[in-house]
Amino acid sequence: MLTVEQFATLFPFHFVLDAELRVLSTGPVLARICPKLIPGALFRECFSLSRFGTGDAIDGEFILEQKSTLFIFKATDSKLVLRMQVVALDDPIRYCFAGSPWLRSPTEMREMNLVLRDFALHDSTVDLLQLFQSTARSLEDAKQLTAKLETQRNDLTRLIDTANAPIVGINSAGEVLEWNRAMEQLTGFSKATALRTPFVTNYVRAQSGREVEALIATTLEGEATPIVEFELLSTDGALRLVICSASPRHDASGKVVGAILVGQDITELGAYRATLEQRVEERTQQLSLANAELSRAMRSKDDFLSAMSHELRTPLTAVLGLSELLCEGAYGSLTNEQFKPVTTISESGQHLLSLINDLLDVAKIGAGKVELTWSVAEVRGMCEASMRLVAQMAKKKQQTMATNFDPAALHIRVDERRVKQILVNLLSNAVKFTPDGGTITLETKGDRDAKTMTFSVRDTGIGIAPQDIPRLFTPFTQLDSRLSRQFAGTGLGLTLVMLLTEHHGGHVAVESAVGIGSVFSTTLPWHEDQVAPTKESVVAQGASVRQSSSAIDSHSRAPPRDAPLILNADDSEASLTMLGDFLRTAGFRVIDVRNGSEAVAAAFEHHPALILMDLQMPVMDGLQAIRLLRSNASFAQMPIVALTSRALAGDREQCIEAGASDYLSKPVNFTSLLAILHRLLPQRGKQ
Repeated sequence: MLTVEQFATLFPFHFVLDAELRVLSTGPVLARICPKLIPGALFRECFSLSRFGTGDAIDGEFILEQKSTLFIFKATDSKLVLRMQVVALDDPIRYCFAGSPWLRSPTEMREMNLVLRDFALHDSTVDLLQLFQSTARSLEDAKQLTAKLETQRNDLTRLIDTANAPIVGINSAGEVLEWNRAMEQLTGFSKATALRTPFVTNYVRAQSGREVEALIATTLEGEATPIVEFELLSTDGALRLVICSASPRHDASGKVVGAILVGQDITELGAYRATLEQRVEERTQQLSLANAELSRAMRSKDDFLSAMSHELRTPLTAVLGLSELLCEGAYGSLTNEQFKPVTTISESGQHLLSLINDLLDVAKIGAGKVELTWSVAEVRGMCEASMRLVAQMAKKKQQTMATNFDPAALHIRVDERRVKQILVNLLSNAVKFTPDGGTITLETKGDRDAKTMTFSVRDTGIGIAPQDIPRLFTPFTQLDSRLSRQFAGTGLGLTLVMLLTEHHGGHVAVESAVGIGSVFSTTLPWHEDQVAPTKESVVAQGASVRQSSSAIDSHSRAPPRDAPLILNADDSEASLTMLGDFLRTAGFRVIDVRNGSEAVAAAFEHHPALILMDLQMPVMDGLQAIRLLRSNASFAQMPIVALTSRALAGDREQCIEAGASDYLSKPVNFTSLLAILHRLLPQRGKQ
């Protein structure tokens, strides 16, 4: 005899109604997914009877008339649809409905929060017969009870036969005893064909046979079984994927005589899984191709930037170098009329160089190829150095430059060169957009609580309209886009400010009013206890700069015979001439060559004190020449300075790896070059 709990386990979706069609009890899974179906509730308020879209009134008479058919109920407040079989019970009158949800796709199953174990039905005809036998009143009613049980058995058989789930009953030998309509529809094999035939051998795919046999063997031992997934054979040759649980079948004495297998067709789910795996694989391939294409595009962009850097910087090297030598009097004294246009050439070249640098910096930061060189910088010195770089611009417009430093914010850990770049961009913009006679103020303020320091550039310029502020930091965008615009520039300065600030972990803010002025602020992480640079390092840096800047003045144009010999390798005639004249003016002897092969040959012939090696040259490039020289013991310690117009991230590391002693980007800064020469030629520094 089955208990109420056992019945609920066998039919987790059942419900029992009284004569007035009020709910008496509900299966545990149905109660979970339909919380309105509680004892005492009117069934018609929770579900309506549906026969493929048509509605019918439901009452006791209707149930008894249609009890041999399948009932389809639709929930009034959800998408839940139940397919149920009914057994009418009397004294008192009750109607027991058992079945399962009508699921047409895995999506519906997920939407109702159902899992596979909710469908693990454990039922048997004998168990249900024992359940109905418990209604017997006395042994005297045995004949009447037998007839009633037979009727109920037939009803149960019809219920199983019309159940939505595929059900198979087998004996202890594994032969089919029950085969419902769902199994017929699923496999195409009729009940008459299947009865008394071996289930596993005839209807289970061979690859799953052992697993199903193990499931049946465990069930025949009376033990609980897990859910098993396997494939059924069908008459059309297709395979049907099912999940199945099994429960033991007992005789009247309680002995296990067989098993009941209750399944669920998940062929669609299996196909969905296979399709999903295929889609994942296809998407993975697409992403791999996209990544490869992206890498190719990045390499192409890097190659383009490298080529453009070289092509633009090479002529600028000659323009800036020769104009500087002219101003220094290397080719003779200039008259006042000559000095002014030469100075204009130099300033224009420096302006063009700054635009090129901004463009390359934006590209490098956007590609994630900029690494910050962190150090503890003196705030006041860094700000004043930035002010000096724009002081001449402000002086031409008769503008006042002012500062306001937070006395408590003395040092900050940053990439000093990049922060100067930020400040110079902000100050240059302020000078550009402030009328003659205006005021530009650089302020600093530390926030101990937020652990930030803010650098603010305040001007009394033309100001910015509120609707234009969001466009300020867009690359290549200028608010004044007219052909007759008053202010020149590429529109990269503020973009670079924002990118470098964010690279430091900070942010940029703008306050402005049209006709009154603007305040641009960059806020960086800051700790009040950051350590200041040592006095010795500051003194050493100052001494090095003073020595380098004055070196050109300490030598005559004609170098002495014992002066250090420098081998200058460059394929650009302008660069050769400019660097050669500068080095001779600085007191060095110079040999000029025009490719890497000539540089190697000249090095073996003359054994120079130092080699200046351009990287991009015909016949043999500079890196090949450096590696070839370093492979010979005679040149293992010879100073070699690499020169390049590329100036991209990784160039310095590539040069050092090849064997270069140091690296300079073009246009060459003469002060930096002299500092390197004094460091690599110590005997020169003692002369």
